Amino acid sequence: MDNVTNLVGRPSAEIFAEITPHVDRDFRARQVARWLIDRNATSFAEMTDLPIAMRENLARKFTIADPEVLEVATSGDESHKYLFRLADGATVEGVAMRDGSKATFCLSSQAGCAVGCTFCVTGALGAGRNLCPDEIVGQYRIMLREIGSEVERVNLVFMGMGEPLLNTANLGRALDVLSERVSLKRITVSTAGILPGIRWLGKLPKRPKLAVSLNAPDQERRQRIMPIARRYPLHDLFAELRRFPLEHGRRITFEYVLIRDFNDTPADAEATAKLVGKIPAKVNVIPLNEDAEHFPELRRPTVEKVDSFGRVLRDAGLNVTVRWSRGADVAAACGQLRGRQQIAGR
Repeated sequence: MDNVTNLVGRPSAEIFAEITPHVDRDFRARQVARWLIDRNATSFAEMTDLPIAMRENLARKFTIADPEVLEVATSGDESHKYLFRLADGATVEGVAMRDGSKATFCLSSQAGCAVGCTFCVTGALGAGRNLCPDEIVGQYRIMLREIGSEVERVNLVFMGMGEPLLNTANLGRALDVLSERVSLKRITVSTAGILPGIRWLGKLPKRPKLAVSLNAPDQERRQRIMPIARRYPLHDLFAELRRFPLEHGRRITFEYVLIRDFNDTPADAEATAKLVGKIPAKVNVIPLNEDAEHFPELRRPTVEKVDSFGRVLRDAGLNVTVRWSRGADVAAACGQLRGRQQIAGR
């Protein structure tokens, strides 16, 4: 099947162009595109409004291939963590979180991460390759089949494994496909602060929402836990964010992982409010998800400290959400994805 074109990860216009030479009339190519994009088809056999002979011919020339699901772990809060195996054997994880009639899918963009944030298991495990558009879109397609029929609205967040803005070429193609089903207003790309990637995102004619991992209000502490900040300092990051084009009513989301006795004081909250206050902003306060194996010295603050931190930000006039991560009991919470099968007892 190496010489067979995979149609997953291609926008409808590209599918149309690929299929048109192999069907008798143009509208047949549009039917195929709609089956893939709108109906999430997994085979040509499902496309029952096409003649059988045509379906069989297309199946010889093209494939509809998603990643393989190796494992699904279900949390006590009904979050679902998926372990996907890609065609070359690499593995990544994605998470589906249900909230009544809504769901959020957390997608990975790389098999590993070179950014190396010290509070993130993915970063501790090291770099991996970029995911291709079909591997990114395939995560969404699988999770949509699993729970999408039960929900009315899906949000997508690129907060899984990897740094999305170090994979802009493939991310851009994946966004072209995903935005045919999910409004860009419901898609968020999260970054550790990759300035060229932020500039790339700002130049797109239509953009998803931007989230920035902040985690400290000063350069010295931020670079201690986020080594990438040495290359892209806080001053330069905020200069870029002040130039970032925001549609009417949109904000930049700042993610702030709270670590006990490191960045969790009222003074830290006041400094954070001062730093982000001149930008249309929302702050997600995320109590650290601990990991005894990869960063045993880092601990989560008390509930009282978390609440106090959020209160200072709110009193400063900021839009604040304290985000107690879901899925921690199956290592599906923020910063816990590792892309490996779990060993029994660990």
